[in-house]
Amino acid sequence: MNQRFFGRLLLILALCAGLLADCQQESTPEATSAEPAISARHSSSLAVSADGRQLFVANPEADSISEIDTTERALVREILLAPTAPALDATLGAYTPSVMPRAVALSPDGHTLYVTGERSSSLYAIDVASGTLEKSVNVGSEPIGLILSADGASLFIACSQDSSVVRVDAASLTLTGAVTVPREPWALGWSGDGSTLLVTHLLGPGVTALDPNSMSVNATWTIPDSAARGDARLAHGQVRGIYDLASRPGTNELWIAHTLLGTDTAQPALNFESTAFPAISVLQSDGTYQRTLSTDAQDVPGVDGSFADVVSGPHALAFTSEGDYALVLDANSEDVMVLDATRRIESTLARPLPGKFPDGIVLSPDGNFTYVDERGSADIAVLKLDRSSGALTLTLDGAAIPRLTADPMPAPMRLGLELFNSANSSAYPITTDHWIACATCHMEGRSDAVTWLFTQGPRDTPSNAGGMLGTGFLFRTADRRKVQDYFHTINTEQGGRFDPTAEATLLDALSAYVNYALPLPIPPTTDPALVARGSELFDQSGCASCHAGPRFTDSGQGNPSLDLSGTITLHDVGTCVQSGAFPDVAHQDVLGNPRDACQFDTPSLNGAASTAPYLHDGSATTLSDAIAKMPGAPTSADALSALAEYVRSL
Repeated sequence: MNQRFFGRLLLILALCAGLLADCQQESTPEATSAEPAISARHSSSLAVSADGRQLFVANPEADSISEIDTTERALVREILLAPTAPALDATLGAYTPSVMPRAVALSPDGHTLYVTGERSSSLYAIDVASGTLEKSVNVGSEPIGLILSADGASLFIACSQDSSVVRVDAASLTLTGAVTVPREPWALGWSGDGSTLLVTHLLGPGVTALDPNSMSVNATWTIPDSAARGDARLAHGQVRGIYDLASRPGTNELWIAHTLLGTDTAQPALNFESTAFPAISVLQSDGTYQRTLSTDAQDVPGVDGSFADVVSGPHALAFTSEGDYALVLDANSEDVMVLDATRRIESTLARPLPGKFPDGIVLSPDGNFTYVDERGSADIAVLKLDRSSGALTLTLDGAAIPRLTADPMPAPMRLGLELFNSANSSAYPITTDHWIACATCHMEGRSDAVTWLFTQGPRDTPSNAGGMLGTGFLFRTADRRKVQDYFHTINTEQGGRFDPTAEATLLDALSAYVNYALPLPIPPTTDPALVARGSELFDQSGCASCHAGPRFTDSGQGNPSLDLSGTITLHDVGTCVQSGAFPDVAHQDVLGNPRDACQFDTPSLNGAASTAPYLHDGSATTLSDAIAKMPGAPTSADALSALAEYVRSL
């Protein structure tokens, strides 16, 4: 009897000691409360069922969702979100998906799959059992990120062009709330305790924390730019391309994937290894900045970066369930880097992946596999996680899984998509050492919102969206005439080895993608009355004398063949940089023809809402600022506002 009593007493004491230890552990600064049981902690192009047998992936170029059987490693079905699959426009030759699905989220019960459609501005609900589209709703311009509440009752969507996050009732698909946030909201995620909704901003400043109940902004946290450190090859620069964020399990840490752009370095010193750097920034749950992890030049004595290998374009993150490792998907160098999350250094690198342009990553529920959305090659790579050596390793597990019944995208454009987003120097002569891709600066085919110090002078990164056809000459001073001429950029800034003759097929594919398969942005939601007033002012103020025609430019006027030695229509609109450390200078085009320092090519206004800052040197932060600098522009705030609203609608 006494033995049983003392035995029970000892058991109770042991349990109390364990509970006390647990309480002490939870009270440490780095611990958080238990995570809510939701299907995904942050938005992704992939979703996996609770039993791990079903994998869903968005196909932006095919307007469809693919369901993959992970056991059989096979495509079960492809679910079309549009009435018909995308096809070439018979008249224009353009390839423009009407939906362009970007993110998926699976309901907690696994019965419904939700999808955002970037180009349709809609949210879709799919019945998983039948694979049929149940309903859809318009949520705002260019929805990207998508996430469910813990109970699955509400959906949250980041509408990138409307600078808003909207809340939708999951059952009825009706809008129940919205909040305005800084520009380009992109990825969505939950804080460690699940109480705060977090949204990244693709082009900065960082992350906005939202109250999901009141749909109000708690705070916007700026990820600080990293200062130069003497040698331009050491990771530094402006924060851009904030593609993903994830709360590290069991801690109060928030990890954010982005790029650093070293805009402080001028040509000719500016080259591939001083231009852009991959980065993971770590914040605390209250937004306090901790540090930024990145890679450094390998031959700078005494300097060691957190990343042992050169990688580029981090687009997605996934943590192991224990939070001890982070898997970083690098879209441009086309690999998966494993970071020791405690020591905050690279553990291993899975390279090469079997496909092209990876854009999303998700772990299986049992943590044994990771699935990679290889968007460029339209397949799924499977990697096996192994801890038998004591550290986490990744190995390719079988062949990539095809995910389209038939690829509607023409092969040259598919190749161009891969090239535009690739920094894989092992596959293409596009760069040196997996460092930089076209998409590094032309993020999403558009702009990186920074100004570079080129030989000709300060140059804001222009957008490629909508293609170059119909926009006349290229470059701010009409230095080039066609996309194929960008082999100069590939070889100079990207460190590539493109021979315009030997690589003509690749250059033509790149041109086909940019000109015909890189659509203009969907304009943000605008005020119709203000747009109509702005349209009248546009003509009355003389804007249309230069911004004329379907692409709103007079570039190439009187020179339909775009002969660089022929008539070149340029303008001095008073924006020339003539003082300071890096002014505009006279120079030559690619054929040796002279170009004046202060004469500029007229840019197209299509998609201008997504290309801030403005003017060739990025000196105008808003459209109103840019319009106010133009000769003959109205001076009243109301008129400038109306003009800006009209241009936003183009």
